[in-house]
Amino acid sequence: MDEQKVIESFHMMWDNFPDPVMLIKKSRDIYAVNKKAASLGLTTGIKCSSIGAPEKHKGCLCNQAADNKEAAYKAYEGPFGKAYGFWIPVAGAEEYIIHFGVGSTFEYPM
Repeated sequence: MDEQKVIESFHMMWDNFPDPVMLIKKSRDIYAVNKKAASLGLTTGIKCSSIGAPEKHKGCLCNQAADNKEAAYKAYEGPFGKAYGFWIPVAGAEEYIIHFGVGSTFEYPM
């Protein structure tokens, strides 16, 4: 699938999601970010693994998701309690991975 089409599709689906979302590849290069990620200073042209402290990336499941071509996730302690990180291959363009955490920057009301 054409890279520009993947990026446009990413923005259509993820721009209004309340937590930061990135479109990455196994190399950890960021190809697109949603509005929330951009508001936090995340941008294309950098590696997601360069964001924050290196120990925050321990246990990254990007390779697992890319190699198995299926979603991977893990729970971790976030600022609002338990949060969840996801790495999801893009259907039809599995070299791209949607990466985000739920509950890391937004407290979901119950």
